Amino acid sequence: MTTRFHFYLRTDRTNKNGECNIYLRVTHNRKHAYISTGISVFPKFWNDRSETIRKSHTNNKALNSLLNAKREEVEKIYNELDKSGITSLKAFKDRLTGVYKTNFFDLADDIVSEMKRTGKFYPSKNANVAINKLEAFEGERILPVKKIDADYLERFEKYLKLEHKNGSNTISKNFELIRKVIKQALKDKIISVDPFTTFDGAKRRASGQKLKLSMDQIQKIGKLGLTEGSAKWHARNAFLFSFYSGGIRFGDICCLKWKNVRDGRLSYAMNKNGKYFSTVLNEFQKEILSRYSVEENNPDHYIFPFLNSHRKYEDDSELRKQISSKNYIVNKNLAKIAKQAKIGDTFSFHVSRHSFAQHAVENGLDVYELMQTLRHTKIETTQKYLKSLDEGLADKAMSKVFG
Repeated sequence: MTTRFHFYLRTDRTNKNGECNIYLRVTHNRKHAYISTGISVFPKFWNDRSETIRKSHTNNKALNSLLNAKREEVEKIYNELDKSGITSLKAFKDRLTGVYKTNFFDLADDIVSEMKRTGKFYPSKNANVAINKLEAFEGERILPVKKIDADYLERFEKYLKLEHKNGSNTISKNFELIRKVIKQALKDKIISVDPFTTFDGAKRRASGQKLKLSMDQIQKIGKLGLTEGSAKWHARNAFLFSFYSGGIRFGDICCLKWKNVRDGRLSYAMNKNGKYFSTVLNEFQKEILSRYSVEENNPDHYIFPFLNSHRKYEDDSELRKQISSKNYIVNKNLAKIAKQAKIGDTFSFHVSRHSFAQHAVENGLDVYELMQTLRHTKIETTQKYLKSLDEGLADKAMSKVFG
């Protein structure tokens, strides 16, 4: 049976610019395989009859040339398999998978898909930001991995600085995805030389001391006269509860329910690593919880009203999106609280964790005790926290452990 190759514009899905992707459809034995060309255009520029990009498109010649090259490459692969007596569409698709992994964006999409599959919402979100910037830099979704050398990395870094006004840390975060793709390409033997070995850019700023609040500042925040039930009131309560609970992350604070408070203890499993934590409630925690005691009759209600207690968050990615959105709002309210308390520095929710660590070390906790209280899986993570604390406190903690 004859195998047919046709281009078509997928109009049911558009990218953020409103353009539609062009696919090559391969038909064999009434079955289809769809191959993304990496090229997208607005529907008005696509000629469905001739399966070409119209002359009215400013870059029609170059793009049509790329489409023809794509078709020729696919047909060549199919003919090679046909001569070998292999005509199944599955074998054909498997062969194509190996060929098209030479495109940076295909590799990147696979990495992002794996992040989402394993529940890594925030890393996948950051990776997509980097992909969008690279696509804008290239002008299309075709970028052979072999094209990425040290010179290319330098030009992209310069582009991020000039066009996006990105700082060192943001640029470094964008380059994390490129490093992952290069690492995969080296593993798959798509390339043999790592361009990062001769590239000295995209580095984070030297990390200074992380912002931490003193006990005086914590108490000052606690004494602020805030309107009960207001957004600032809830943000302040959650921040203080985190601090007095050993620096609970915002994602965990959001998900705390009344069933996590039983028999004078707070018990829950961390979202980040699933590690179980249980501790006796102190007086500070009890006082904050008493402000919400009206909800205690329903064990499945959230303690802090950032998530909807009447909604089931069965989709993990949707839950993470909601937490991210609420974290943004809470941080805006904490900035207002910082101004009202005349603390001087705008701070985010995560400062509660750093502040607790500082206060804990000041009161004699050693590395291992701090590790257990912060619920770190690895002691190296705790050591990074110590590096960000005052040098004298870090020395005091280390000497207590090791003499």
